[in-house]
Amino acid sequence: MNILSNIFNRFRALYRARYEPENLRPLADMYWRSMLALMLVSIVGVIMFGLWEFVAVVDSLASAQGNANSTPPVALNRPELEATLHAYDARQEQFRASLSAPVTAKDPSR
Repeated sequence: MNILSNIFNRFRALYRARYEPENLRPLADMYWRSMLALMLVSIVGVIMFGLWEFVAVVDSLASAQGNANSTPPVALNRPELEATLHAYDARQEQFRASLSAPVTAKDPSR
């Protein structure tokens, strides 16, 4: 506890006389070291997160390859495809009918 209080008291004394040139260098050195430590922790955190995401992707790819022996799902279902095409044709006919019948709008000034 005595060591921590000595460090804190020394830092407080340096900060009180921060306008003195001999006291500015230890403060700048402490600031520079804290910025370097913060950047080091940030870089390590980014690398760890990247590795975590990479391992998750590799695991999902490995599980997908493990399921390659099972039958794949049907890509197209013929009744659903026919229903979609009929709905598209009906919508096209509705559009053509709306083109032939102009829309009449009332004059808002009357």
